Amino acid sequence: MGIYKNYYNNFRGAIIPHAGQEYAGAARKLIFNNLNDKDKNIEYIIYLAALHNPINSTEKVFILEYDNDIEFTMFLNNDNYIKDQYLSKGAKEEHSYKWVKSEIKENFKNSKILVLCPTPYSNLKNLANEIINFIYKINNKNKKIILFATTDLTHYGKRFNNISLLKFPHELNKWRREEKLIDNLLKNNLENEDLNIICGPYAIQTFIYISKYFNWNSRVIDYYDSNNYNKNLIDKYRINFDLNKEFVSYISIIYGTFKHDNNLLPIDIIMALGVVKSTIESQLLNYDIEIKLPIWNKFNYMNNGIFVGTEIDNSTNSCNGNFQTDKNNIKSSVKIINSSKNCLNDSINRWNNPITLNNLKNHKFKIEILDDINSWEEYKSIYANEKFILDGKHGMLLKLYNGNSATFLPIVSEDNKESWSINNYMTYLSIKAGGHKDDWKHKDSIMNIYSSISFKYSPINNTIIAK
Repeated sequence: MGIYKNYYNNFRGAIIPHAGQEYAGAARKLIFNNLNDKDKNIEYIIYLAALHNPINSTEKVFILEYDNDIEFTMFLNNDNYIKDQYLSKGAKEEHSYKWVKSEIKENFKNSKILVLCPTPYSNLKNLANEIINFIYKINNKNKKIILFATTDLTHYGKRFNNISLLKFPHELNKWRREEKLIDNLLKNNLENEDLNIICGPYAIQTFIYISKYFNWNSRVIDYYDSNNYNKNLIDKYRINFDLNKEFVSYISIIYGTFKHDNNLLPIDIIMALGVVKSTIESQLLNYDIEIKLPIWNKFNYMNNGIFVGTEIDNSTNSCNGNFQTDKNNIKSSVKIINSSKNCLNDSINRWNNPITLNNLKNHKFKIEILDDINSWEEYKSIYANEKFILDGKHGMLLKLYNGNSATFLPIVSEDNKESWSINNYMTYLSIKAGGHKDDWKHKDSIMNIYSSISFKYSPINNTIIAK
């Protein structure tokens, strides 16, 4: 469970996609595989299905499938619901549960399941209230229920007869189109324009009513589309520049009583690494486009300093960054973009090892996040031998007495901790700052010591390494 533990220990429900397992199964699996043992043996599940064909629908909520359990009687014997042979043709053919059913059954072998499908004419607030009452009823018996609702997002391409819906590059335009909807879902809110993006909005509206009532918090767990579902890790989550494409967009969001936070989750990190690669590729293709992360990505909630780099054949060939300062409130997401924009020229002019379209796929991409500036330790740099540890875990920003400055990221001490002394380190950093080798000993020179965490994507083993 790892990084997700705090969320899944307080898990109450999720919005999941319903496309077939080949395409959207990974987005659901990321939830199912992280459930704790108690939730895998949950007593009850209510699944809110989307309705793709509302023909012959009324205000009555369809019951697409149900287990015979006395607790479900309040729905099964209720005139506001319709089931069995009385289902409409559209309800009988509805796939938004059928395509997910085998995964639900496999992951919740001991659960009693009720599948509800509201229509355009259903009273969704009444439905939500009846589910809320059911949740209270089950909880009062010291049992638990998980609530799932399903939707796919943007459907784009010739097959959907809407090739004018998105502008090129299509994934980027999709991010812009969907980011406010997703941000609203995370805030238990839906606006009228959001409903045009949701596939079968009635299930999601009902879910959001319930989540808002219980004041559940939420986190995006996965987000990609059917054009990229089978690509390597970084290409699955980045902006690509294919001209001819069609796709369906998928998202998984978990909800629960966990605390609200802005901690980075894997989806935030891999999308940021993807943005680094996409920014560089857009320059190589001479595309003048503004790439940025979706507004819900947690890098938008940070101001930490960021360094971005690339490697090929185990050699660095670009490294650029933006510090956080007392007067600088630039978001870390913006720092990622700004640093990425400098990588191409840096690989050519400083490292003499150019990034090209032909070798781009062979590169490692890294984002290094510096500690928040408020946690940095500041000393007169003349005391470096007493205050700095050459342990591979710390970096330094050296500010010389004349206003010049330079930094060594923690990787520098990691690479040289066996061969350098502190004096060597400070000498080389003074020179990097454009000063003389002993300028760090000046009484007015200052050092700021910090640590960092880095995330590096390796194409060789298709993994992200945190360090």
